[in-house]
Amino acid sequence: MRRLPIRILLVDDDLYIRSLGKELLESLGYEVETAANGEEVLEKFHQGRPWDLVILDYHLPGMSGLEVVQRLKALSPGPEVLMASGFFSHHDREALTAGGARGFLDKPFRLKELRARIEEVLEGRAGILS
Repeated sequence: MRRLPIRILLVDDDLYIRSLGKELLESLGYEVETAANGEEVLEKFHQGRPWDLVILDYHLPGMSGLEVVQRLKALSPGPEVLMASGFFSHHDREALTAGGARGFLDKPFRLKELRARIEEVLEGRAGILS
């Protein structure tokens, strides 16, 4: 059984998206922390912070979203990963799913869609559908 509140790490290189996303997620009752890139994500995990869900932008500077997913799963298979992007090719979705991503969120998205995707991933019902 999951502890409450659900802890989410929101990862995006855009400060505006991180700030707005944090505010929206907190308004839904989640505990939220943010990171700007893959290196910051890995640093947070090495500090032993437990997360239920990582919402990860696919296009980050430095490490790709796929590389971050693969490294996260190697470090800590526990947190689920929801990938976010303005565009996912079929190949991207297949590679990310094989790498450990549990769901996809197409940008721009509405609050209702964000909530639904989070619930799907945390309930284990997410697939490669957007």
